Parts: sequence; C-alpha cells; structure tokens
Amino acid sequence: MLTKTTLISLLLVLLVLLLQGSDGATTTWGHVNKYASTLHAQDVYLGHVSSTDADADADATAVSVDVRDVAYGAQNSSAVDGYTITAVHAYDMTLPGGNGGRVRLLSGGVGQQHAVVRFQRYAQVPRAHFQLVIYGLALG
Repeated sequence: MLTKTTLISLLLVLLVLLLQGSDGATTTWGHVNKYASTLHAQDVYLGHVSSTDADADADATAVSVDVRDVAYGAQNSSAVDGYTITAVHAYDMTLPGGNGGRVRLLSGGVGQQHAVVRFQRYAQVPRAHFQLVIYGLALG
C-alpha cells in the first residue's frame, strides 16, 4: 500500500514529466502575475532561415535548422541579474494553426535563474516560427 506522501510525490513527478515537453500552439511553464517583468523575449525560426528574418542569426543565412536550443541566464547564480523565473512561454507562431513543432524545457525554468528551451521543427513543416518569452520577479 502506498502512503499518502508517496502517492502525492508520484503524482508530482508525473505532472513534471508531462509538462517537460509539449506540442501545439502554446507551451507554458509557470504563471505570470501582474508584478512579473519580461526577462527575455526572442523570435526563433526553424526550417529555411535567411538573413531577411527578423532577429535571425547573422551566420544562419540560407541554412536549414531543425533543432535550436535557447539559453537564458546561467546556472551560476552570481552571474545572473538576481531575477527568479516565474514563467516561460513558448508561442508557436507558425501559420496556419500554430503546429510547427515541439518545445521542451531542458533545464532550469520556474523558480530558477536560468532556462534552456529546445525548439524542434516537425519534418512535414517547411518553416516554423516560435516566440519565447521568459518572465520573472526580483526575489530576495
């Protein structure tokens, strides 16, 4: 027989595993309250990337990108601005319908001062566009 604490722990682990990766239009980890500040905002393009794309990497002209990791902050807390992440939003801006790929939180995230988010384009989608927004509070 499982104890109540063990059962709750297993349910929390299952919830975390389910939230680690997501398909579809929008993926959200955490919650944005009215006091949260935008810590990082970035457009992420996958597929055929050209130099005409807004915020495209200068060295990414005319190449095909299927997977991209975006890092915010650092695992060394002394190297960060003192904000704690309260929410990570990954909006799938791929047209039509916003189903251009998969988004996973690889490390860090809510409650941390760093995050690494992986964007992966589906093979049948020629071009995917995501918008990553990280929110946080100055706790401390």
